[in-house]
Order: sequence, then C-alpha cells, then structure tokens
Amino acid sequence: MRPTGRVARALAAVGGLTAALALAVAPAAALEDGSTPLEVRAVDARGGALVVDVFTDGEDDLSDAQVAVDGRAVTTSAKPLLEAGLPSSAVVVIDNSASLSNGTVQLAKEAVAGLAPSEGALRTVGVISTGGGARVLARPGTAPDVVARAVEGLSPSGGSRLYDALVEAAALLERTGETQRNVVLVVGSADVGGGATFTRAVTALRNAGASVHLVSVAGAGVPVDVVRDLATRTGGSLLGATDDELDAAVGAVLRRIEGQVRLTSSAAPAVAGELAALTVESGGRTARVSYRPGVLSVGSAALAYVPTSGEDAGFFASSLAKWLTIATGAAAVAGLVYAVAQLALRRNEGLDFALRHYDETYGVVGDGEVDGQSLATSAILKRAVAVTGDLAEKRGLLSRIEHLLERADLPLRPAEALFFYVAFAAVSVLVAFVVSGNLLASLAVALVALVLPSFAVDFLAKRRKKKFVALLPDMLQLLSGTLRAGYSIGQGFEAVSTEVEEPMGKELRRAVTEARLGRPLDEALEAVAKRVESEDFEWAVMAIRIQREVGGNLAELLMTVADTMTQRERLRRDVAALTAEGKMSAIVLGLLPPGLMGAMWVMNPEYIAKLFSGTGLMLLGAALVAMLIGFGWMKKTITIEV
Repeated sequence: MRPTGRVARALAAVGGLTAALALAVAPAAALEDGSTPLEVRAVDARGGALVVDVFTDGEDDLSDAQVAVDGRAVTTSAKPLLEAGLPSSAVVVIDNSASLSNGTVQLAKEAVAGLAPSEGALRTVGVISTGGGARVLARPGTAPDVVARAVEGLSPSGGSRLYDALVEAAALLERTGETQRNVVLVVGSADVGGGATFTRAVTALRNAGASVHLVSVAGAGVPVDVVRDLATRTGGSLLGATDDELDAAVGAVLRRIEGQVRLTSSAAPAVAGELAALTVESGGRTARVSYRPGVLSVGSAALAYVPTSGEDAGFFASSLAKWLTIATGAAAVAGLVYAVAQLALRRNEGLDFALRHYDETYGVVGDGEVDGQSLATSAILKRAVAVTGDLAEKRGLLSRIEHLLERADLPLRPAEALFFYVAFAAVSVLVAFVVSGNLLASLAVALVALVLPSFAVDFLAKRRKKKFVALLPDMLQLLSGTLRAGYSIGQGFEAVSTEVEEPMGKELRRAVTEARLGRPLDEALEAVAKRVESEDFEWAVMAIRIQREVGGNLAELLMTVADTMTQRERLRRDVAALTAEGKMSAIVLGLLPPGLMGAMWVMNPEYIAKLFSGTGLMLLGAALVAMLIGFGWMKKTITIEV
C-alpha cells in the first residue's frame, strides 16, 4: 500500500519525529529535580585499589557518595579528575563532508571554537577534519586560540573519512601523556569508506583509553546505530542537535568532561564471582554497574549491570511483569485443576444423559441438572444463574447463546455461560482497578474481558467446523460403501457414525438418536448442518432428500458429491498456501507497532510516554488510522472465496 496526500504527510511526520527522538537521547538527561543522573564511566580494578570514574553535572563533588560492592560498603575518597592529577585532553573531530551544507559546517566551527584549552580540566585540544580524508588541522596544544585558528578556513569538501579520523585522534591522544582522554565528534554524515573500519576505530580508541562524546546533527545523514554504538563502547555520550543547537550541545559536552569525579578506595574488596556489582549513591541519585575484577572496564557496554541471582532483571523488575506472571501462573493452575477434574469425572452413559438434548427445559437452569454435570453446584450460584437465565430469556438471548455453545460444542447451559461471562468481566475489572488504581486501564481491561470470551467461543466453533468439513468427503465415501453393501440409509448413517472421527461422529450419532425417537432423518441431518453451519453438508443432505423423492442410485450420487467436495477442499488449500505469505505479512505488520510500543513501555516508560501527550496523541491517532486502512486493504486482497 502506497499512502498519498495527507496520509503520506502524516507518515512523514511520524518518521521525522522518530528520527529526532532517536538522536536526542542523552545519557545525562535531567532528572525531575533538575539534576543529572550519576553515570559510571570506568572502573579500574587492576591494582590493589578500586578506582571509579563518575560523570556528574559539574557541581557535585561526590564527597558524600556511598559506594558498595556486592552489597558491602566500601570507603572511598572523592576528587575531581584535575585534583586527582589527571587533567583532560581532547581532540575535536569535525565533519565537513560535502553532504553537509556550508551553513551547518560554519555553525559547527563556531560551536567547537568554545573548546579552548584553559587552566581548568581541559588542558590540551587538537583538531581533525573528516571531509575528503582525515586531516590533522592542529595537534593537541595549550594555545587558547588553537581550535579557532585550526577551523578558520574549513568548508565542505569530499566524502567523510570518519573512521580514519578517529584512528588518527586515538594516536594523537596517546602522545598526550597521563591525561583523561576525550574525542569530541561533531558528525553529520556516514563514513564513505577509507583505510579504517568501525571495529578498528573502536579498538584504537579503547587502547588509547579515550571516550567519544558525539554531537549528532539532526536531519543529516547520521548513522544512528553506529554513533550510538560508538559512544556506548567507549564510555562517552550522544547528543542530538539541530544547527541552531550545536553551540549548546558542545557546551554540554564540555561540562560533562569537566564534571568527572574519581572515587578511590584504599583497598579493592574481595569478590567471589566473575562479576561484581558496584553501586554509587549520592544526593538521592544511584548508579549501578557490574565490573570484572582485575581488569579495566570502560563504557556502558562493559559496565552493563547484571542483577544477582536474588534480584529481578529487566522486564521482570516491573510491577506489570509481576502481575502478568502471577496471572499466568493462576491460569496454569486453573487449567491443571480443570484437566484433572475432567479426567476424574465419570462418563455418564445413562438414559437421562442420552436424552439431555430433548429436555423441554434445555437451556434454562432449573432443578433438572444432569447428574451433577452443571458448573453451578452451590445454592447461591444456582440462584444467581437462575436469575441471569430469567433476565436473558425475557430478552431472547438464551436461544442465541445456546446456538453459539452448540457450534463450539461447549458443555455449558446458556444461563450458566451468560452468568460466568458477566462474573468474569466484573472480577477482571475489579482486579485491574485494585492493581493499577487507574480508571482508564480498568476500562481497557473491561473491554478485553467482554470481547475475549466471544472471540474464544467463535474460534472454537470455527475450528470445529473446519474439522467437520475436512471429514465430510471421507464420511460420504464410507456411507456410499455401506449403501452398496446393502444397508439402508438409516443403517448406513448408524454404521458410519461409529467409524468416523469427532466432531463428525458425534453429530451423526445425535442425528441417528433423533431419528430413532421419531424425527425424520432428513430433518435431523438438516439440524446438524445448521448447528455446524456447513454449506457442504447442507448440499449433501439436499442430495439425499432429492434422491429419496425422485429415486436413483444414491451410492453413486454420494460418491459424486464426495469427489466434488474433495476437489473444492484441494482448491481451498491451494488458495490458502498461495495467500499464506500475505496473511503472515498482514499479521506481522498489524502486531509489530503495538508490540514494539508495549516493549518500549516496559523497558523505558519515560521515553515512550512523550507520545501520549499533545502532538504525540495526534500522530498516534493518524498512525492508527493508517494501520487500520492498510490492514483492511491487505485482508481484502488476500481473502478469496472458494
């Protein structure tokens, strides 16, 4: 489906918003109180002491920081990196490829000019450009105007050699001596291919101990997954910015570099396992990482937190996951109890059970339960079911419910089914409201609770009908054989009913029982066709009725009908095979967006919550309408009547 007009513009807006959100994710986003979260950049556990480098907002000295390893408190001293004898050095890598506009390059030059060396944490700064090849515009130096002079004549030129520039930046930083090394990368285009690869660039940066802080130009051809992976592997950061925001983004990077604090313990704590859990708390903020003893771990990938065996991880840390797990476990226990009860129930072969379909009160709960087969066994439940049945009968609902239950072959009285349906919906809404305390969520659960049973009954009925239709040709051939052997039509159906599989055998046995009680056989068979809603069986019954009225070879006629149905079934399966890919595509495309939204809601609710206010709701509405139109179009295309 190709959207046009307003739909196309709406989809373009959704795509633009998604790209902007993907780039505007900063690891140091502000908390609700305006502060930035703690973020551990590196853990050095190689020596006798434990050294932890932490990013802060530049104003917090972490003097009150509480550090724990595997739950055991560790005494540490906190110092800014400069006071700890580790000033910072940086190499600015500026993207000036021809794919960027001259305005963007000029604004980027003005922004990076603010990264001048000073007496503060940033001691030396160098500059490299990527357009037309990696060019060292200035080696790391201490001159205040080193960056401004280096980028003065810079303009868009050639393709970007991003990875070559990063390898060169790592080499320059290794010559700066014992410093905290950083690469400030202003990027707006993808690498066009040079001597270095992404893996080689990351290896060089990690060997140099350099962190990459990226400022990604929004709206340009930025490889989002590549730059995010680059920041993650080197312990840096990623900020998205428009042309007008480049200056503020570079300033945020500078504050991030200068706001690093080193926590040092007098002795590294003993760790039993291969991984140790490290927790840093200060000012109500908490950072958790996992590190390997005896090595230097740098970056969020190497320091990814791995919960201990006693803790919940990932998805299972949310209350929603816990309640879903409880609900699933309860459903499993209920299913097990039901299965055991079904196995334990004694099969009833008495006369009352055989005549249960012909009871005048069938469908209405009264005193005539069949040998304890009713689900409503207590006096209170019986009374509630009776009241529900009376109300439903006055409105003509019982006959419709009875037909639905018979189609699905569910052993329930209509009044019982209606009562338990209402009770299930009410209990679901009550539980949802108690758990969530949200009226909107309770209404959503109510909608699902009201719709789900109907879908389940309809699914069971369609599955039963499909089995019935698949058995019909074999049944007709078997019936034709019994007629050729000298059986009457009634004897033939009785013999066939004991040989064929369910549900065909059950329906035929019911028709034979009705015929024995005096109902004409063709009427009993027509009742089977109506219960199952099978047009094929209805045609077979019509053929039998016509033959009984006008005469002829019924066995030959049944063989012809069976062969016709076999050919139609083969054609149905051919059509199903040819349309299977389209059906799967429609299902995947229909479920993928809400599925991804649900996964993102569980993993990062703050991020996805922005879609549920203001413009986000309008875009969600437009996307939902477009999805429904596309899904309906695809369903119409792949639906072929045979």
